[in-house]
This record gives sequence, C-alpha cells and structure tokens, in this order.
Amino acid sequence: MESNQNSNLTEEERAAAERLHTRLRRLSEVPNMEGVVISMFEFYAHLPTAHLTPIQEELLSLIEQKYGVG
Repeated sequence: MESNQNSNLTEEERAAAERLHTRLRRLSEVPNMEGVVISMFEFYAHLPTAHLTPIQEELLSLIEQKYGVG
C-alpha cells in the first residue's frame, strides 16, 4: 500500500497491512516457487485491503505451510 493510503487507515487496518506485508515478504524469499504460487502471491500483493476473506486466509496459510514459511 502507498504511504498516502496508510494515513487514512485505522490502527487496526495498519496492523493488518503490516502483518500481511510481513507474510508476503517471507514468501518472496522462497526460491523456486511454482508458477501458480507466484501468481497467487502477486494477487495478495495487490489486494485493495489487508483484511483477508476466510478463503484468502486459508489459501495463504496453505502456501506458507507448504513452503515452510510463517
């Protein structure tokens, strides 16, 4: 998210954005990810909000689990 967008966020939204950013940063360090995982990673990186739906959270957690990240 851009810094000017962050200034309009609540403390809870900022914390959620920071947690998501940290999770995605850890995943970005994994070598040799499969193409489908890279596509999903890019999807998460461009979400308009840091609050994940239950299915988005489940999929991201599964990816983290499969790659031993998190």
